[in-house]
Amino acid sequence: MAPAVHIQIESLTFPPENDVVLHDIDLTVERGDFVAITGPVASGKSVLLHCITGAIPKFNEGKLCGKVSVMGQDIAEIPLPKMSDYLGYMMQEPQNQVVSVDVYEDIAFGMGNQNVPREEMDRKIHELLDFVGLSGMESRKTEELSGGQAQRVVLAGVLALDAPILILDQPTAELDPQGRRDLYRHLAYLNKEKGVTVIMVMDRTEEVMACANRVLFMENGTVAKEYAPEEFMVLQKKIHGSNHTVPSRTGEVVVQVSGAGYTYKGGFVGCEPLDLTIRQGEFVSVIGLNGSGKTTLMKMLEGLLVPTVGTVELFGQKVTKKNINELRKRIGFLFQNPDFQIFASTVAEEVAFTLKLRKIPEDKIKAKVEAALSQSGLLPYLQEHPQKLSRGQRQMLALASVLVGEPDIIIADEPTSGLDEAQSYMIMDALSDLVKQGKTVLLVTHDLSMARQYAHRIVSMHRHEIVLDIPGTEMMNHRETLERIGLMFQEGGLSV
Repeated sequence: MAPAVHIQIESLTFPPENDVVLHDIDLTVERGDFVAITGPVASGKSVLLHCITGAIPKFNEGKLCGKVSVMGQDIAEIPLPKMSDYLGYMMQEPQNQVVSVDVYEDIAFGMGNQNVPREEMDRKIHELLDFVGLSGMESRKTEELSGGQAQRVVLAGVLALDAPILILDQPTAELDPQGRRDLYRHLAYLNKEKGVTVIMVMDRTEEVMACANRVLFMENGTVAKEYAPEEFMVLQKKIHGSNHTVPSRTGEVVVQVSGAGYTYKGGFVGCEPLDLTIRQGEFVSVIGLNGSGKTTLMKMLEGLLVPTVGTVELFGQKVTKKNINELRKRIGFLFQNPDFQIFASTVAEEVAFTLKLRKIPEDKIKAKVEAALSQSGLLPYLQEHPQKLSRGQRQMLALASVLVGEPDIIIADEPTSGLDEAQSYMIMDALSDLVKQGKTVLLVTHDLSMARQYAHRIVSMHRHEIVLDIPGTEMMNHRETLERIGLMFQEGGLSV
């Protein structure tokens, strides 16, 4: 019986560029394998997935020297639309894969192209919505979905095709802990009980290892090494096993939230009235499931949303429309999706933008930009267009653009989303270094392990309210409450 996937790539380039993106790959994935792929940003992980799907070179034109076979068929001989008979593919960024106006039609899209009978289609859509935790949202407009909700909708559409192979590019990057737990449980069931082959670019090690039977480490465009899951876990614990919490050096109050809440148009509650005090030099992590109110709270602090009730004070001043622009100069905001804040034509121009607005001399701008890009590992891409970078690299670029302005408060909304663990630790270490300098960091995250390792305080939100505000070191003492609100635990660490 032919393997699920056989890859023989001598080289992959994208003319007129001469850089070799992939090279010297000879890989066989057997039917029923669960393969986890990891490696640094821009190591070729997502590109390899594109080659398996046939998107490269059929859609994204490239010069591929080699051969890729799926279920014994050379994909060069399979029309691109027919690839869905062999595999389901979930992209790294769900917004790029949403194709319809509402949730029902989006999940139905692939099945419609396969001429699935309407009655069967309707049944499967309701079953899949129940699984991904979106029951009752059939008519919800896709443009109104959060990142996590969009990821669940895309996943449902992929699973609806019943393909024998699943190709997943960081499928849980925007899901909360409960969503990740559900996803991996379902993938394990499909793999073990249904024999579905899974090839996944992974986001967090411990969450995938319970499912995978092989781990591939990519570096510089090739598969550098293969590990057994147990072997890889031991290696990761040696590298990332320590606690990184910076001793708290708190000063004056820099954030005071007094009964502040926000209700969106249509009556949807973003935040119930909240009270929260944050002092200079604190590292505060805000955790909670998707839709719990975390992002709405951060937007009120940044002044992107004006509370419909209560007040927000920054640096001792009540936030108003008149003073928000001045206060924002002391705040850096890092969005969950870097593309929401990247707009310049080159990497250098993106990082320099804030400094130019402040009329910093050109020689100092050049030095600051190069220092920021060197710290983030992006100096070689100084003159590249930001959209030529990978998702992880764009996240690092957005962070560099924020930090170059030396803000007093840094608000980071899921800054490690879409990054591998090494890059995640690089970002978290950078934030930690800022706290050592007396800056204040507010981190919104689904990564409870990172929150526990770095934060002085953990603020947990549930149903638009703050239900816990505790020292980071005491997180394990509140296991019962965290389990009750869906932030589950597993043996040996915080759960998916």
